Amino acid sequence: MQTPHNHPAATTRNLGRLGAACGTIFAVALTIANGNRQSAYASYRYIVAGIALVLFLPFLAYLCSLLRDAEPTRRWLSTTALCAGIAGIALKLVSGAPEVALHRAHVADGTQLHNALQGIADSATLISLYPLALLLTVVALVSLRTSILPRWLAVGAAVAAVALAINGSATTTDNVPALLLFALWTLAASIILYRKASAEPSAVTPAYSTASV
Repeated sequence: MQTPHNHPAATTRNLGRLGAACGTIFAVALTIANGNRQSAYASYRYIVAGIALVLFLPFLAYLCSLLRDAEPTRRWLSTTALCAGIAGIALKLVSGAPEVALHRAHVADGTQLHNALQGIADSATLISLYPLALLLTVVALVSLRTSILPRWLAVGAAVAAVALAINGSATTTDNVPALLLFALWTLAASIILYRKASAEPSAVTPAYSTASV
């Protein structure tokens, strides 16, 4: 017998799916937003990027809730991950403000104003990589101890964390390939967590069926 849609287990499953799915939307939308800036749709990439970054927050909250449940005696780690993720996303959101200003004011390339605003945007993006690196470091540590995520995904989080920290130290460039690596890791984690959330109610369905007879 299947669990009714209004049963608490079904609600938990659906909310878990929603939180996990937000990670996939984030990864795909962020990759699209960082595509060809010279295309006819380049002016909309700020909207796409903003939506992507905001949708990362539900995924982050869901991920950190799993970390907290996995280590109830070390909840400060999950809190650290949550704060680091919020800080990283907030900085990345702020980095878009100067670029939007450039676009709205039609500031010509190569001018002092353009270079100054673009420098602020690039710097904020680089700084955002550090808290994101801390987020993945905590995820890797907790996952390796508790197996809340597959081992390969935990190792991937550690590798991505190192890449983010190194990329954040490259102050002479505006390229952030580690951010795309972060998006790729998020996509993989989102898929894994979505499947996990979908499988959770199966354990409670027999008990509910018995009680409802």
